[in-house]
Amino acid sequence: MRRWILARSSVFRGLHGLKPRYFSVVVNDVERVSVRNGSSGVVTIDLHNIAKVSSPDPLLIYLPPFSTAFADRPAQLPRFLQRQPTAVINYRWAGFSPFQTQDSDASGADEQLEEGEETHLSWPAPIHDTARAYDWIVENLGPSNYTRRDIYVYGSYLGASLATSLALTETHPHARMGLRGVVAYNGIYNWTMFLPDHPINQVPKLRSMSIFEEILARPGDPDFQELKQHAEALFGRPDNLFDPFASSCLFFHTPGLYVPPSFDASALAPVTSLLDSPTYTEDTSQLWMPSTPPRKSPLVFPPRNSTLKIPETLLLHSTPPLLPPSFQRRRQRRKKEHVGNNFRTQAEELARVMRRSINKVELAERLKWDYELAGLGDEADRRVQVYDAGFNTGDYSLGGKGEELAAAWLEDHIG
Repeated sequence: MRRWILARSSVFRGLHGLKPRYFSVVVNDVERVSVRNGSSGVVTIDLHNIAKVSSPDPLLIYLPPFSTAFADRPAQLPRFLQRQPTAVINYRWAGFSPFQTQDSDASGADEQLEEGEETHLSWPAPIHDTARAYDWIVENLGPSNYTRRDIYVYGSYLGASLATSLALTETHPHARMGLRGVVAYNGIYNWTMFLPDHPINQVPKLRSMSIFEEILARPGDPDFQELKQHAEALFGRPDNLFDPFASSCLFFHTPGLYVPPSFDASALAPVTSLLDSPTYTEDTSQLWMPSTPPRKSPLVFPPRNSTLKIPETLLLHSTPPLLPPSFQRRRQRRKKEHVGNNFRTQAEELARVMRRSINKVELAERLKWDYELAGLGDEADRRVQVYDAGFNTGDYSLGGKGEELAAAWLEDHIG
């Protein structure tokens, strides 16, 4: 990430010239490595199948669905990763985690305080932890000779947001050891879509609008709703939702929104309230809140002067719970279905902007000198795939169908 993004590179300047500090403990074929992350404490990495970790075989990085930094045991790997050399990054991210009890969370925090370490558990701590852990992995787990070693990353839920931003900013095809692809499940790739001003939340106000239509416009996945409800606890301030390292879609376009004063408030003032105000004049209108959102504009990503490339990508999402039959019939009668915000919408939106980048930036540039690319019309769809992984299991796991899809994709890429 620090290769070209100055805002992030400044985070690591204090680390340059210092000898990396880390220690490890091995239990049940899992080695836990603790790596200092500047002045913000320690990030831990669990190395599974350690006999293979230092081999030239492809390495998997796993980012759990929620923070496991203070768990008393290593996170369990998804089934399709259990035989692979895997590094689990235990990023720190306070705000919501079904894997922690209050007692274990408190004991973990007390342990860090006893060590005299300053705790940074809110955003952007998780992306800093992920970046520092990735650097350690590349520096210490590379092949001993001059061969290449591929890395693939898998993340789900909160880990999916981190996995996609890591893959988008660290996929350098010519690197001897580096990221080649990403698998993500039920991630949030544009957190600003939770804000009231986002167009996806602007339900048409028809005279015939009823309570049933309002229900139909709401996402039905309880896990998705939980992430929305905990956005403030996870990010602290609304402007953090606009960070592209949290909202990967924003690498590819501007938000098209103003930063609101709070997570549930609008940044826009109703036009009628402006005109009706006794103090409103043309001169004072500039001091009011804006009444229209800014225009959303595409961005060139990856930058043309970088060595980054859009990674091989598999975006999986769960099927929202089925609506009652009466609601389904009512939806079928509607002339235009309202597209709600859910895990499928998030995956399809990220896939759309990634494919656009492949077609409009990468392939368009290569077509200037490589005429054989003219027949690769489906390259973007091949590189960035989206699949429905079936109904949500309710335990934040991938589920049987999702495991099969991920395993098949991984087999195609690593053999």
